[in-house]
Amino acid sequence: MSSSKLNGIMILKDQKFSKEELLTYAQTLSDKSGEIQDKLLHWDFGPMMEMRFDRNAQNYLFSDEVVPFHWDGAFYREPSKLLFFCEESVGNGGETLFVNTELLWSSLTEEEKVKCEKVTLTYRTEKKAHYGGEIKVPLVQKHPRTGSIILRLAEEVETHLNPVTLNIIGIENADAFYQELRNKLYDPAFMYEHAWEKGDLLVCDNFTFLHGRRALGGNLKRSFKRIQIL
Repeated sequence: MSSSKLNGIMILKDQKFSKEELLTYAQTLSDKSGEIQDKLLHWDFGPMMEMRFDRNAQNYLFSDEVVPFHWDGAFYREPSKLLFFCEESVGNGGETLFVNTELLWSSLTEEEKVKCEKVTLTYRTEKKAHYGGEIKVPLVQKHPRTGSIILRLAEEVETHLNPVTLNIIGIENADAFYQELRNKLYDPAFMYEHAWEKGDLLVCDNFTFLHGRRALGGNLKRSFKRIQIL
């Protein structure tokens, strides 16, 4: 694996954490000071989400479907880092995909960069889980800590389970532009695919990376805890 592609991802194998230990550890990864609410993003269920397959899911995140590329907190408050701790994974499927948008940006031609800088994206989704609403964001942004250029290109979510619509403003032939840039997200030069094993702990930069998921396939037992670090 390319070390530059993974710059901003930490992977530890064969870890053992209780819920309390995981919350304590996650707080040490925050740049913020204060109480736990100042260090970890809280939703109505608290700071830790249990991610597992639900046959009656209303949101695609808990289904067995593909999860397109996105960044966390887009409709609420963006965390700086994401922590995933795998509790179970049996068989193939459910691999998580990470794309380094800093590397992707650096690979673009000057003409492509000029086009990207003109683009504004509008996303909308109904709130059926812990997030929802409408946001309008520039495609090209700066990392709030490093100042590096990052790309905020979440894929349109085409599913009957809580779809996310996308409208592209500021460029001609928007559909062709979107498809071309979307294809780059899956280029192995920028993308890392993580096949989960029990005990895996992964932390990634939520600004540098977009992430998504392959369909669960035969790995319906796949489950992990997720914490969003401020």
